[in-house]
Amino acid sequence: MSDKQNFCSNCGGKLDTNVDIEECPKCHSALHEHSRHKQSASPSIETLPYKSPGTSALIAFIGGIFGLPGIGHIYVGKVGRGIGILLLGLVLYVLTIVFLFTFAPMSLIFSIGYLIMFIWQIFSARKLAKKFNELVRTTNKEPW
Repeated sequence: MSDKQNFCSNCGGKLDTNVDIEECPKCHSALHEHSRHKQSASPSIETLPYKSPGTSALIAFIGGIFGLPGIGHIYVGKVGRGIGILLLGLVLYVLTIVFLFTFAPMSLIFSIGYLIMFIWQIFSARKLAKKFNELVRTTNKEPW
């Protein structure tokens, strides 16, 4: 077994190990003595970003219970949408409290609106996390 390398470390061109050569026939770069031995390729593991759909749904649920809907969207990376949902949730929450003391039927309408938005934002955050992961898998970079 030869101690010479089979490929050029500069261009990747195949080298004839039966012939003693000092430069690559393809790119003409010098083959240094330290690069003549076979080197084991060190595995470089590049970790891709991942957003857990379960975690995003849980964060959205807990945030919504405490009057902070949209936190799940912020976790996934949709900060603008998350802040918009957060502001809408706060407005609905405040209107529910205000109308609770002045006109109770209107308070019921706003609380139902908050409940619908609360449930929607949980499923939306989960769906966005799945979409995020799928786009990362196909493009190898963060989508947004």
